[in-house]
Amino acid sequence: MDGYAVRSADTRPATTEHPVRLRLGHTLTAGETLRQPLPPHQAIRIMTGAPLPARADAVIKLEDGDVHEHHLVICTPLSPGVHIQKRGAEVRHHTVILRAGELLTPQRIGCALSLGIDHAAVVRQPRVALVAPGDELLPPGAPLQPGKKWCSNLYALELRTQALGAASINLGIVPDTLEALTASLQRGLQDDVVVILGASGRGVHDFAARALATIGAEILCSGVAMSPGRSITMAHYQHTLIFGLPGSPWAAFVGFEAFVAPVVRALLGQRPLSMTRAILSAGVGVRRGVTHVIPTRLQSGAHGWEAVPLRDLLALARAEGAPLGLLIVPPHRRHLPPGSRVQVQLLSSLSACG
Repeated sequence: MDGYAVRSADTRPATTEHPVRLRLGHTLTAGETLRQPLPPHQAIRIMTGAPLPARADAVIKLEDGDVHEHHLVICTPLSPGVHIQKRGAEVRHHTVILRAGELLTPQRIGCALSLGIDHAAVVRQPRVALVAPGDELLPPGAPLQPGKKWCSNLYALELRTQALGAASINLGIVPDTLEALTASLQRGLQDDVVVILGASGRGVHDFAARALATIGAEILCSGVAMSPGRSITMAHYQHTLIFGLPGSPWAAFVGFEAFVAPVVRALLGQRPLSMTRAILSAGVGVRRGVTHVIPTRLQSGAHGWEAVPLRDLLALARAEGAPLGLLIVPPHRRHLPPGSRVQVQLLSSLSACG
């Protein structure tokens, strides 16, 4: 507070009928220090941000002070510590300011700089290239044509990549030809991760496997026992990881969160997101034989977190701002009734989602 620094003990006898008069001394502005202790029965004018001189333990606000003939007139006793910000009140000694894997947001950078921390060891921002093969795909804003559909995966997952803290490289929509997809893959090999959105199935125009073979990539996995996402492919070429995801927007979202997002977090030096227990709000029926992955919205209930299964992209869009996760249903289960206690793989921090 802008005001007057005093010794609170000097103000104890102050009353309206018998005010205390303290002689005004030095004016202390922010950036200045006063080496001498504050003498008894004196006050100094002090500005916000200035360090309190020794022996001073209270500040009367500027607008509450009454100055008369170079004396501060006080009619009410002051308590020790009033209008003073103590050293360490915001950040205590040995408090961890930044943890490995945390993104350097403006708030974190500002906090570090306020404490004199002007250097930090960082990792290079990962680069994730995304390509969407498909003769049926139209870019946003194009007129709808018979047999065509607007491309959404490429742009939605580009933004999701950026939200995770990686740099996204949009390789665009490419024709359903081996040559076009191979050329895009070769462009993406300078990046850390390449994501192919579609062409990973077994149709006549699904060229992902052939394109990977053409560039000399080693296929690590061709298909997974998961729904949605049976056609997911994983490969690598030198230091680049390559993922082939289904073309369906729903399956592409699930595949990206289950396989690509954890890789991005690992490249950023972040720990994997944790699992949380929840109570299922609605029943879930699935086929046996594969692991089912169901996007889920978490909401606070009477007995902890409740998991609300999401059935489509509209429900997912409407769940923005809520904690989201993936409900993992093992292959031996066919039905989970409402009220089941389940484990949900978080897609974001619960604390970040409030």
